[in-house]
Amino acid sequence: MAVQGHNRSTQITVVMMTRNEAHNIKACLESLKDYSEVIVVDNGSTDETCEIIKSFSNTRLILSPWKGYGGTRQVGVDAAAHDWILWFDADERMTPELTLEIQEHLNNSPAAAVFSIPRRNFFLGQEIRGCGWSPDRVLRVFNRSLTRFDDKTVHEGLSTEGERKTVELKNAIVHYSYRTIRQFFQKNQNYAFLAADERARIGRKMSAWQLLLRPVWEFIRAYILKAGFRDGIRGLVICLGGAAYVFTRDSTRYFEDKK
Repeated sequence: MAVQGHNRSTQITVVMMTRNEAHNIKACLESLKDYSEVIVVDNGSTDETCEIIKSFSNTRLILSPWKGYGGTRQVGVDAAAHDWILWFDADERMTPELTLEIQEHLNNSPAAAVFSIPRRNFFLGQEIRGCGWSPDRVLRVFNRSLTRFDDKTVHEGLSTEGERKTVELKNAIVHYSYRTIRQFFQKNQNYAFLAADERARIGRKMSAWQLLLRPVWEFIRAYILKAGFRDGIRGLVICLGGAAYVFTRDSTRYFEDKK
């Protein structure tokens, strides 16, 4: 990572995953211009995503079949030139302040450290303050010598050998989660089916009463306890979408288990 005026001895590789992200990828990669290596793992884009990626001199494109979220990201991690990894998404934007903060902490952090970074989440052009979307922290920087992605097909996480230290950063990633309401519901449904498959993989069962109560609880949790009502109609849509996600995930698991 090249940051003017700061120690450049510590190196970090940014790893991303894409599929049909032409509407996002240019702005994302421009925000990552201070990083010496950005690896993008693409799994089947049919738009201009790959052409845009190739236009950035600090970016390397890898074409890979789908291996689940964790497995596909790990393809990029394994190909990185540096041990320190920053995991990023195409709908996110880096800020110069966060870049500098990451560099400063990397210079003094042990290999077992992972970095927790806050995110500012936007939905249909408006920053969301409730709904469980804020405050939002994500683990995004790690050393691949001790940490790797787990094998979950969705909602992937990080698995570290031994005891790890979590470094909490102050500056935020900017996250433009959904451009359209159609995209929100389509992605929501897709995640729900993947989550149902993941629960089937680990043998998790679902009862009828859970199928009934969990979506209701999810809406109450997000809309009332997490103050989704403060985000107006967008908050209502997000919270109803969250309840629909839980219902789709659990009903899919319930009926497939009855076969």
